[in-house]
Formats: sequence, structure tokens, C-alpha cells
Amino acid sequence: MEPELILAIPDISLRASIQATVMGIIRSCFSFISGTVLGVYLAQNYQVPNLRKVADRALLEAKQYEEKYRKDTKKGDGGD
Repeated sequence: MEPELILAIPDISLRASIQATVMGIIRSCFSFISGTVLGVYLAQNYQVPNLRKVADRALLEAKQYEEKYRKDTKKGDGGD
């Protein structure tokens, strides 16, 4: 009767270990999964702007602003 108890204990601890591992994975991925689901919902049901186009436009405007207001540096000015 004693060997049965010894065999039953690792089985219970193995099950508990697997269950704890699965719950850990679910907990750690919950925010990622919920964010993905929310993003898909918003993209399908609302007019979400294309962020790549917005970022490219902002970068282009920043470059134009820089070129417009950049100080001219000429060789031989004496300025460092």
C-alpha cells in the first residue's frame, strides 16, 4: 500500500505543476492577447489612420522644417 502513495504523489504534483505553468502562460500573455483583440476590433469597426503614413508625413515635415531653419555653416567662418 505504501508504494501506491509514493506513485500518487508525483502524479498530483506533476498535474499541479502543469496547471501552474499553463496559468502562468495565460497570465503573462493576457495583456498581449487582449490588446491584439482590441486592436483588431478597432481597426475593423472604426476609421483608424494608417500610422505608417502619419509617421512618414511627420518625418517629411520635420526634414523640411530643419532645411528651412538650418544655420548655414561655411568653411573659413572661424566658427566651430
